[in-house]
Amino acid sequence: MAYFPVLIFLSMVYLCQSDDRLTPAKPLLPGDVLISDGGVFAIGFFSLENSTSSSYVGIWYNNIPERTYVWIANRDNPITANMPGKLVFTNSSDLVLLDSTGRTIWTTTNNFTAGGGETAAVLLDSGNLVIQSPNGTDIWESFHYPTDTIVPNVRFSLSSVDVTKRLVAWKGPNDPSSSNFSMGGDTSSDLQIVIWNGTRPH
Repeated sequence: MAYFPVLIFLSMVYLCQSDDRLTPAKPLLPGDVLISDGGVFAIGFFSLENSTSSSYVGIWYNNIPERTYVWIANRDNPITANMPGKLVFTNSSDLVLLDSTGRTIWTTTNNFTAGGGETAAVLLDSGNLVIQSPNGTDIWESFHYPTDTIVPNVRFSLSSVDVTKRLVAWKGPNDPSSSNFSMGGDTSSDLQIVIWNGTRPH
């Protein structure tokens, strides 16, 4: 009996451990949650309140009691509840979100062959999900494809040239799909931020 509390303690330590990366040998499945090394952000599958028939893969603040999403991979193409998905690596080092029928829901586009070593997707404490080559070079990052949120330390372009890169609002509290409202640069100036309603300034 003297050893029982020690065994319980060790079990709790083990259960509290988390991983911050995906590899070709370890896909992300429903119920899995990856947590950044410092515990700041998490990524996993989720459904929204009053919308449990749709499933998404997203990043959220790990230590805020009210779930706060900062990035969603498949915001405009949810997985239906009866076809659970998985996030896996391809041979070209792309992340692909598949439903249970094998249909592609969302994918990155790298066209990078790892060769020797193993490619990994790592969730950083900045909230950035990066795909790293075997030598540690970042070959894709979620910061380059924002949804509706900028987190600290993100460099967001307001160039009049790159006006297609915008933050796009959710359609509603339980619908993360892209609405008509967005924020981004102006076609006529690099010096101002514009809220857009479709193609018109709001």
